[in-house]
Amino acid sequence: MHHPSSLCRDKSTCCVLAFVHTYLHTTMAKCQLLLLFLVFLLLAAHAKSCHPDDLRALQGFAGNLGGGGALLRAAWSGASCCGWEGVGCDGGRGRVTVLRLPGYGLSGPVPGASLGGLAQLEELFLGSNSFTGSLPTSLFSLVGLQKLSFESNQLTGQLSTHLQELKNLTLLDLSVNRFSGRLPDVFHDLTSLIHLSMHSNGFSGSLPPSLSSLLSLRELNLENNSLSGPIARVNFSGMPLLASIDFAANYLSGSLPISIADCTELKSLSLANNQLVGTIPSWIRELVHLRYLDLSNNSLIGDVPKGLTLLKGLTTADRSQRMAFINMPLYVKRNRRTLQQQPNVITGTNNYVRSGDGNTVSGNDNTVISGNDNTVSGSDNTVRSGNKNVLTGSNHVVSGTNNVVSDNDHVVNGNNNVVSGGNNMVTGNNNVVSGSDHVVYGNNKVVSGG
Repeated sequence: MHHPSSLCRDKSTCCVLAFVHTYLHTTMAKCQLLLLFLVFLLLAAHAKSCHPDDLRALQGFAGNLGGGGALLRAAWSGASCCGWEGVGCDGGRGRVTVLRLPGYGLSGPVPGASLGGLAQLEELFLGSNSFTGSLPTSLFSLVGLQKLSFESNQLTGQLSTHLQELKNLTLLDLSVNRFSGRLPDVFHDLTSLIHLSMHSNGFSGSLPPSLSSLLSLRELNLENNSLSGPIARVNFSGMPLLASIDFAANYLSGSLPISIADCTELKSLSLANNQLVGTIPSWIRELVHLRYLDLSNNSLIGDVPKGLTLLKGLTTADRSQRMAFINMPLYVKRNRRTLQQQPNVITGTNNYVRSGDGNTVSGNDNTVISGNDNTVSGSDNTVRSGNKNVLTGSNHVVSGTNNVVSDNDHVVNGNNNVVSGGNNMVTGNNNVVSGSDHVVYGNNKVVSGG
């Protein structure tokens, strides 16, 4: 377009043409802005629209919820479900890929049929609600799921073997519910898992060996269940990226598996409150990234390996042989069945009772260092000091006063003891000995038998 100054022949004409030119350009600019605004609105509206199947599924999901479901139904209005609270879409096809509604007060059974209609769902977070019942089978048809969390609900029942269908899971959190029964041995199909947490439930039985297949796993938390059997059923060598292992508060047995030494990225290891035996192994010092270690309340014996002092990440109160790790609460104090409260009841083998009154001890190879009025049964027990203990079984070593010892092959030292059985060696004064083939030293013995 020619500029008006090139067309006008006099001043008045030039002014008119200039006005018209300015008006047209201003109008065109406004039209362009208006057009851009309309395009933006159309794009925004398109972005918030969602697939009809997903719209129906979400409406059905909200329609079957109690508790906070009424508020959710009020918030989810219209047909643009991609703009609804807690809903995320892929932005292209309008398919729902994310549903995040933690802590919304939702209650009732999980609406499985409705959730199953969200065919493209990748993330489902429904933790900290009040869902009840079991996980619906239709949930396991969402094969695209990558993250699934129902933590802190009231779910019950056993965990279905259909869990193996969710092969793309990277996160599974079912902690703090009321699940029961055995953990299904299906983890060999879930090799993409990075975070696995099912603590604070009622799972029982032995550990599934397929846990060993989780090559990508970094967090494994099965704390506070009723799992039992050898901890070595899991080969930790198959999980080299593990940074955190928490099996505390179960009934796992056996010694600490050396395969844990292959978890070179391990930062936290908690195996407290189980039934582990043996010593604290020296290979723990090879876990150079370790920041937290709790092995308390097991049946471990022996001293803490000196090599643990070399782990710089474990803050220590001092560097003595009997050091107390600040980040290792009760790491060894309560092993060997060292007792501070009484009366205690101890069963099993190789227990070590340091103190307490009125303890009842059964099993083999127990050692009672001090205490009064203990009742000890089994074989090969040692009572180093104490009064008024009652011992039955064989091959005991007893010292103290006023003890009652029965059965065979004991060594008894002290005074005023009552010894019965055969082949006992008794030293001290004022002991009452009955039975046969005793060796007795001291004065004032009352001996019956051969």
